[in-house]
Amino acid sequence: MRAPLALIIEDEYLIASDVANGLKERGFEAACVASERAAAAWLDDHKPDVAIIDIQLLDGQRGVAAARLKEAGVPFVIHSGYDPEFQSPIFHGAPYLPKPAPIRHLVELASQLVGNRAEQ
Repeated sequence: MRAPLALIIEDEYLIASDVANGLKERGFEAACVASERAAAAWLDDHKPDVAIIDIQLLDGQRGVAAARLKEAGVPFVIHSGYDPEFQSPIFHGAPYLPKPAPIRHLVELASQLVGNRAEQ
């Protein structure tokens, strides 16, 4: 059985690194990108099992990556200082942990989403 693949879309390097390390300790493979443009390029070649995304990225907060993830059926967690209910509708309804959330909470939620997906 392969390790679940997580995509971290986060423009703050230390946060992205900490989240990636936490996921790897839990048995995930993890990839990090810092912008909508980089996420689009990565998603052209990969399909993650789960994603952890920030709303505000280096190139704005358009939600293009979130829309692609939703369209592909990939669950995602929003980890942001911006409340998703006041942002693009693409962010509404996704699990949300406001920054700064403990890394273990993000990892646990990502694990639950992957587990829930496997059970479907």
